[in-house]
Amino acid sequence: MENRPYIIDLPGHSSESGNLSFWDNLELFPSGIQRCFWISKVKKGETRGNHAHQLESQVIISLVGILRVEVTTLVGEMLWFTLDSSSKGLFVPPLNWISISFSEDSILLGLCDRAFSEEDYIRDKKDFDNYQKRNK
Repeated sequence: MENRPYIIDLPGHSSESGNLSFWDNLELFPSGIQRCFWISKVKKGETRGNHAHQLESQVIISLVGILRVEVTTLVGEMLWFTLDSSSKGLFVPPLNWISISFSEDSILLGLCDRAFSEEDYIRDKKDFDNYQKRNK
């Protein structure tokens, strides 16, 4: 499995009556979605995320507004993504540090391949930097 984040297209249909997007990707999440979460009402200038996961993969989707996602990979590469459509998602494999900025009134939807586990989080950037040093 590739360890770099990348944009995926979500299947769906558009018509005069609206847009329908859905998730049925068993290639990325063979066991299906194990957890989902959403984040809204983030104040201007604040960021969310600011962590990495040891084992969990996620797909981040902007349901409303624009999300700007900054990613630091395990090998120290900096990547930037803009999510501005509910028909696209950002696949984030484990061991990628993410920081997300929100436009006004944005809503983020997160889909995860694992149940919540506090032990899976890397919340201290120095700890993540140590993971990077071991993998260079």
